[in-house]
Amino acid sequence: MDSQEHDIIEEMTKEVYARFGSAYFFSECVHKGLCNLFALLSFRSKSDITAPRFEEKLNQAFSLTLGQIAEKVRPLLPDTLQTDLDKAIKRRNYLAHHFWFERCHLMPSLEGLEELRSELIDIAALFRKLNHDIENFLQPKLSAYGIDDALTQLFLDEVMAGKPMDSLPNKRYPKKQERIVRAWNIRSEDGKLTIIFESDDGILWQLCDVGLGWSVYDKPEPGWEIDEKLQKYLPATMNPRPQISEPWNYSFQLSAKAVFWVARKKDEPIFRCGIKTNSAGG
Repeated sequence: MDSQEHDIIEEMTKEVYARFGSAYFFSECVHKGLCNLFALLSFRSKSDITAPRFEEKLNQAFSLTLGQIAEKVRPLLPDTLQTDLDKAIKRRNYLAHHFWFERCHLMPSLEGLEELRSELIDIAALFRKLNHDIENFLQPKLSAYGIDDALTQLFLDEVMAGKPMDSLPNKRYPKKQERIVRAWNIRSEDGKLTIIFESDDGILWQLCDVGLGWSVYDKPEPGWEIDEKLQKYLPATMNPRPQISEPWNYSFQLSAKAVFWVARKKDEPIFRCGIKTNSAGG
């Protein structure tokens, strides 16, 4: 091998590595697109969404592999996207686990490197197309939830300008049983009341579509007031995610004599809640 051929192979080798990185990057775009799709579309409607609950769903989705999140979103996708997604999962697994082991023997030759380059371009194109199709499928749903093209472009412009993305909260998920020791009332400037529940390990929770969910708060703040009505029945061990038939309609058993209930008519933005006892309604 003369020096000129050596230099060509060296440059082609660098390009193959870059093409591999590009293909893997676009597979990650597919993964994150599916996570966003799941976090949004697994809500029944816009009125069911709270910011902490959306973050909780997104965090759970990001912890899943491409194959796992694909199974979660499969019922939400049209048949054409499901077929393309199956192909993408196979190519992603091949890329992540088998590509270099099965194809590294092609690296020493220019012909082999060209074959690898062409293969990686095709794989990247598959992921790019699927990512584009997922975005097109999701966009009308985003618009219906108030996330229009202008808002999306603003976010992209901030990323391109070098603004770092906010990290998702690092919180634990509700356990099957939570020991709730305090209930707080927070009243906003517009008079809106939020109830915050505190578990025995200091984690704060607030009401969401399926029970207790993440809270925007990490610890009690000055000015918070104890919810005296609820506090009478605390501490209490309860199921934070009771069985429900409709979002925002459920109850927590506080004691043998008291139930905390949450109710909301379908698609209305406001829910009602209260305490029901054996002797009187909530």
